[in-house]
Amino acid sequence: MEDEVMIQESSLHITEFALTNDVSKVSSIRDRFVNFLSSLGLNEREKDAWKLVFTELINNAIEHGSGAQATQKIYARWWSVNNSVWLETEDSGEGPPRKLIRNPTLPTDPLAEGGRGLYIIQEFADHFNHWYSSSGYMAKVCIGYNRLNNVLPLNPEMDAILDELSDCYESLSLFDRMAANLLQDERIDRFVQSALNMFMDARDYSAIHLELYQAEKNSIYQWISSIDAYGVFGQINSDASELLRLNDSINWSTKRSNHPFSSAEKYPVGCCAPLYVGDEIVGLIAVGCEANDQIILSNDVRNLRALADIIGVSVSRALLDIEKDERKRLATEMHIATELQQQLLPIDKEISEIPGYELFYSSISALEVAGDFVEVRQNDAGEYLGCVIDVMGKGVSAAILAGIFRSQFIAYSFRGGSLSTFIEGVNQSLESQLGGATMFITAFIFKINPESHEITYAAAGHPPALLFRGDGALQELVSTGPPMGLFPEIEYGQTQIQMSAGDRLIAVTDGLYEWTEGEDIFGWEAMVKWFTDNQHLDSKTLWSQLQSKMLQARVSQSIEQEDDETLLILTRK
Repeated sequence: MEDEVMIQESSLHITEFALTNDVSKVSSIRDRFVNFLSSLGLNEREKDAWKLVFTELINNAIEHGSGAQATQKIYARWWSVNNSVWLETEDSGEGPPRKLIRNPTLPTDPLAEGGRGLYIIQEFADHFNHWYSSSGYMAKVCIGYNRLNNVLPLNPEMDAILDELSDCYESLSLFDRMAANLLQDERIDRFVQSALNMFMDARDYSAIHLELYQAEKNSIYQWISSIDAYGVFGQINSDASELLRLNDSINWSTKRSNHPFSSAEKYPVGCCAPLYVGDEIVGLIAVGCEANDQIILSNDVRNLRALADIIGVSVSRALLDIEKDERKRLATEMHIATELQQQLLPIDKEISEIPGYELFYSSISALEVAGDFVEVRQNDAGEYLGCVIDVMGKGVSAAILAGIFRSQFIAYSFRGGSLSTFIEGVNQSLESQLGGATMFITAFIFKINPESHEITYAAAGHPPALLFRGDGALQELVSTGPPMGLFPEIEYGQTQIQMSAGDRLIAVTDGLYEWTEGEDIFGWEAMVKWFTDNQHLDSKTLWSQLQSKMLQARVSQSIEQEDDETLLILTRK
């Protein structure tokens, strides 16, 4: 809080205020100074001029004196003696640049920063004294009057500058308060309502209108559309809407008969500006006046644009907060799904050893959770059951279906039965649970007797497994029915084959051949040829070299892994 001190030097009464770096206190101190001027009999024009000078001197003291140090004090003093009014400021800084203080000039743009204030003060004052000392900078302004109620002579050009500058200061104070509210208010509708109320309290308009083109688009727009100042002018017509998009503002008046709204005849004069959220125009904001002779000035348009910008920023921030909350929710769900899948689909476990065979399998997910699954387990009869499955899609939904399949696969390994019966049961279960949703599972399932070396397999819409015979011949083991989950009451077949020494069975999912190589898809034929050409390699080397080939293609194209990748290789020794 500022400190007021009355200093008496003989018959001279000096009022002194000490304040810290707080622009919000300037207006209250300035009001005290204006009251002092009123007591001397100065008229409104004279007081307005003094108000501008006061603001310039105090702002210079704050900017060049206390700066960002809130504890540094500046002093404002005023007094009257011998038909003259004196105003003095003192700060601990170095003051304005010396070059500027020696020869202040009015910038080409009167509203631009730099030199304007000092020029106005020199033009205004009878005496403008300022000096530097070891303790800081002091500035003193004096105006003398024949009688203290005489009108201060000002030229029309300076009058216009002073009026516009005064309006600019008021606008800056208004938008500064709005920005402070923006940081404090958590609800977007409350902030917008308060911003509109503050704007209307500070400006000379009859009504304000906020129009959103798609109020139902999201909850933020719905909240804003419920505030008191929404929709008072009706809808803007299509021609005016396009004109507003191209020109960033529209002014209307009774003289031009260019009212752009459908139901605002009560407001024959006004202006509107587009409401941007990011780079998109989502609506508009407009003000209207009931008086036919009121004029919309350039500063009115600037203020309205500034209000629209502040509301647009607030909406952008609110939408970003919602997006962050949604991302956080999805991240939490993904974390839960990942932990669940690691329990339900433990891919990275020790691979079973089948007597007389070399078994290898691996799976790499494109996302944190996978739709591919591979497993081999032994049943009570000493047989080994294996499966390679691929769920349509990726992510959580695919992982859930893969988990459902594994639960039924484990149950089947305990109860036994034919492969075809097992697949038919899974198909019926999925089809009834999915209820017509376009989701399905492809699978290659096999059973091997390590003593007789007989393999029984069934496949549901899965890519053919490759059986490389020891003599180099290749046999494709094609599906015995469609994918599971699409059609009810499908009968699946099963086939039995004999594994001889040196035979190798390879089962894959489509992620191993439906990947981009240059401008083309690698493709099924290319994958089969690659396996054929590299049958001399052991299983782990086959997998690692194929992975290296795929990774090299992704790096060269700067793309991510496109699909889950799964491979199973069973070789009879």
